[in-house]
Amino acid sequence: MKRKEIIFAVILMLSAYAQADDQQSSKEQLITPTLWVQAPDMFACNLTNVNQKTQTVQVRIITNGKVLLESKKLSLKPKHTTNHAVEGLPKGAPMYCEFTVEGSKEMYRGAAKLFPTPANKDFTAGNYSAASDTVAIAAQ
Repeated sequence: MKRKEIIFAVILMLSAYAQADDQQSSKEQLITPTLWVQAPDMFACNLTNVNQKTQTVQVRIITNGKVLLESKKLSLKPKHTTNHAVEGLPKGAPMYCEFTVEGSKEMYRGAAKLFPTPANKDFTAGNYSAASDTVAIAAQ
């Protein structure tokens, strides 16, 4: 009898572990429509966590199947936004944002933005506030 109980307990633990692993690895994607971007204009991807807890996200800027920028996996706090930008290509190209998010994509708001190159090009800190948005489109 003990042996059956042990086997049952092991199966139950493995099942619970598999379910927990599936919930942790639940990821979805938000993708914006493309915008045509030509240098010197800039292209930015902004993602906001509208959930009540910190979530793991990743941002990619893509053109014609080529990844121009890929963020590391980021912990995005509730009600905070992550910003990533690249300069347009010399001859221009269609660009879009791909957001990989933890949990339901309903917990996020993502946008692609096209704007003129600002005087201050400190993009690493997300500091391009001198620019005014020309076009912004939502991710779905």
